[in-house]
Amino acid sequence: MTWTEETLSAEGFENPKRAAKELSALVSALGAPVAERLHQAAKRTSVPDEIIAAFDRIQEGLQGLPEPALSRLLDWLPAVFHASTFAPRLLAARPGLLRWLAGSRTLTREKPREHYRREALGATRRIAPTDAAGLRRRLRRYKYRELLRLMVRDATLRAPMAELGREQTALADALIGAALAWAERSVQAKYGTPDTPGFCILGMGKLGGEDLNFSSDVDLVYLYRADGHTTGGSAGALPNVQYYTRLGEAVTQALTQVTEEGFCYRVDLNLRPQGRAGAMVLSLSASLAYYESFGRMWERAALLKARAVAGDAGLAEELLSELGPFIWRRSLDLSAVDGLRDLKAQIDLRGKASADDVKLGPGGIREVEFFVNALQLLQGGKDPTLREARTMRALRKLERAGFVSGPDADALEEAYVFLRRVENRLQMLEERQTQALPTGERERRRLATSLGYRDWDAFRAELERHRRFVLEAFNTLLGQTARDELPDEPLLALALDPDVPPEGRQEALSKRGFEDPERALAELERLSRVPQSPFIHGGLGVKAVRLLSELAQTPDPDQALLHFSDFLARLHQPEGYLALLTSMPRASRRLFNLFGQSDYLSRIFLRHPELLDALVQAQLDEAMKSPERIRQELAARMGRHTDAEDKHASMPRFKNEEVLRIGLNDIGGDLTVPEVARQLTAVADAILDECLFLAQEEQRERYGLPLDASGQREGLVVIAMGKLGGYELGYHSDLDIIFVYSGNGQAETSGGSRGVITHHEYFAKTVQRLMTLLQVQLREGHLYKIDARLRPSGNQGALVVSQDAFREHHQKRAQLWERQALIKARPAAGDATRFRALQDEVLTPLVYERPLPPDAAAEIDRLRMRMERELAHENAQQLNPKLGQGGLVDVEFTVQYLQLVHGRDFPRVRSTNTLAALEGLQAEGRIAPEDAEVLRQGYLFLRRVENRLRLVHASSLAHMPTSGRPLAQLARRMGEIGPTPGETFLARYRACAAGVRDVYARVLRAPRRA
Repeated sequence: MTWTEETLSAEGFENPKRAAKELSALVSALGAPVAERLHQAAKRTSVPDEIIAAFDRIQEGLQGLPEPALSRLLDWLPAVFHASTFAPRLLAARPGLLRWLAGSRTLTREKPREHYRREALGATRRIAPTDAAGLRRRLRRYKYRELLRLMVRDATLRAPMAELGREQTALADALIGAALAWAERSVQAKYGTPDTPGFCILGMGKLGGEDLNFSSDVDLVYLYRADGHTTGGSAGALPNVQYYTRLGEAVTQALTQVTEEGFCYRVDLNLRPQGRAGAMVLSLSASLAYYESFGRMWERAALLKARAVAGDAGLAEELLSELGPFIWRRSLDLSAVDGLRDLKAQIDLRGKASADDVKLGPGGIREVEFFVNALQLLQGGKDPTLREARTMRALRKLERAGFVSGPDADALEEAYVFLRRVENRLQMLEERQTQALPTGERERRRLATSLGYRDWDAFRAELERHRRFVLEAFNTLLGQTARDELPDEPLLALALDPDVPPEGRQEALSKRGFEDPERALAELERLSRVPQSPFIHGGLGVKAVRLLSELAQTPDPDQALLHFSDFLARLHQPEGYLALLTSMPRASRRLFNLFGQSDYLSRIFLRHPELLDALVQAQLDEAMKSPERIRQELAARMGRHTDAEDKHASMPRFKNEEVLRIGLNDIGGDLTVPEVARQLTAVADAILDECLFLAQEEQRERYGLPLDASGQREGLVVIAMGKLGGYELGYHSDLDIIFVYSGNGQAETSGGSRGVITHHEYFAKTVQRLMTLLQVQLREGHLYKIDARLRPSGNQGALVVSQDAFREHHQKRAQLWERQALIKARPAAGDATRFRALQDEVLTPLVYERPLPPDAAAEIDRLRMRMERELAHENAQQLNPKLGQGGLVDVEFTVQYLQLVHGRDFPRVRSTNTLAALEGLQAEGRIAPEDAEVLRQGYLFLRRVENRLRLVHASSLAHMPTSGRPLAQLARRMGEIGPTPGETFLARYRACAAGVRDVYARVLRAPRRA
């Protein structure tokens, strides 16, 4: 018989040429009647090409079969191949299954559990204890043989779903039991038998409820009776806990490892006590103690379905009997209702994010199961007849007890059976764990027609009918849901759901703003291993969603989640901190905002998790402290120690805590840019002063004091320059300082334990020791980096100079930039009286009273352009808010030039602080108000950008990104919102820089044009 391409195309074949060729091959292999029979069967499906291609793949296995056997297969397999692309692949790889299937006498009836058990044990009984590969091969071959049989029973014979669920469960029980039997032989050969025997495997979830589907995980819990030791074997003896752990590992690997034969089951051990954070195996006494002390509502719900699937059934019965009062409360307590509301809220949220998921979506399988389980938990303590693991049997018992009406029970059962059939069919297609409805038109038509519906619309109408009823029952069950108590975070609820495949959880995290969802999911898995964490078993509680929601709302959710995970991992007892965070949303928000805003501050916090107490108690809330108070608090901290080394060691901790306080309030918007700078400067001043005192005390003990002719002590002044001098310190700023002493440098000290030295040597050693104290790396980190290059003659000059040498240098040899730098000079530590004299006698005359050279503007502009050209390193990928075009230095040089020009006649403009000087210049009419405003706003904006860049990183960062995720994150940290925060922020930055450069050019270059 021949088939034309035209005919086949008209019949719905998508590739008629290929189909005609395959049909001709089937004629040659099986005869024309068989080929035509297959042609007619294929036409009745929505994927005729695939049906013909599937039979073409298995034609060799069909050849030679007796006519009755072949006829049966031709009746059964088209519907199976319509439902499953996996089935023809399996039969092509194992053609012998065709003859076995055709001869099966159990296709039309349910195979008893004992039958499965005997077959699985028989298939593996002769496997040597050392032959793990042989065990895996036999288990998988048996599993897939039986899976093929169940596919025929489902797709072709339409066996009842209850039967299919029981058989899938019986198959799993048999495979787990066979794996355990071999594992016991293997482990006993190495270590002997335990002195207190007793090990069982509990089945939970759908396995426990005898309702497995085509590609279910199996939820297992490994339990042993008591601690002790084994009798010993070829590898020695072991404590029982290690013996049973190895037994559990062997069973898990036998079931989960993927081989060329496939795999048996994905094993989920997360329902064990403590979830991923707990031991793989637990003794009876430890299990009972855990549930008594820590058991939660979701664990009560999970234990509803617990049963022994392999091993010592008596041990399982003993555990469940002891746990009866925990699972089944005799009185209805409010905590149980609240716990069920929490679970219901989670299902609500996850359903919202999984609209096309027949299990997790609204009106899905999980809602039916919850409806039944919730009523069981609420009523089962008073009515033992309701204590039933199987969902549909429990529903009918609830009906008989009067808790569900007959029509409602009928409708719920009809919906459950329908949804379970759809779930089975979805998983049968590729042997893949999925409950998501297809989105493609072709795949939708295939699903609908394989289930017996005319088209997708007809199937969808039936689906929606069932889901509406389930959703109504679900929403009515506990009245008001807990949704009002939760952030509306369906995507995060989905991401926390352990029943969702990893790729689905990652997709949800990605949609919720996590840039690296794979890493984020790994961190959630890590959190699930923290004892008593709300993230255990995927975070089924309200608390987990709330915490993750707080993390997701930070500017950098990935960073925030990573730091939170690190924070908990560093704690010896995280339970108390977790309880604190979940009970105090304000504290958790502040902490998570810190984690998501600043890597720099987060690292300080992670080194000192005990600072959470200060965060909770609002000790870090105080935005502003006076410089005097900061000095007093540092002095009090150091006063706790008598040894100078201990005093010094306490300083970095103090600095870190203060920087954390300032940073938290900066991030929180409670400090302005100038206030941040003044607070950071006050901390630096206090530390400088204390370090100088320690350095001076050390030199005094060694060399005595530097006294003048009248016996008065000569003074040393630590002069702040740069940002320190201007009260403009930032995060990670170096300290620009110079050192000037009074008196005759060649005079000698009064003497000490190491004799006498000249005053110059004395002050030089003091300064060297001071710099060591500030820069040495301690356990808590170093204090500050020091930049002393602004001293006379720069790096080539002496580190410390006398007042006379200082005056002589600046009068005779100093360049214009050195004069400009002295604008910022102020006393930071040391003899303030000496500084006032130095200021009156040297600094003011040098800086403000001498005439400026005629080319001063050009020289300052030349230096500025050189900095931009050689140091800014701006390009298309990065900008430099400090040194780049229109950056902070433009503002500072503009103001400083005007200070040099007008400082002689207008003392008000002589401030070391840029904004204060700018205010003075405007007040004296030395700059136009509109130009002053451009510089002021530009300075505030650019300093804020600089602060944010440095808060992000644990080191100083000079450059700003101009594209991609880094720009978007910086923009969010700067408060930009909307769909394109990065582009909006970048446009604002460029406009600001352009305005600043325009004012700079008009001030610095106008004198030359004039």
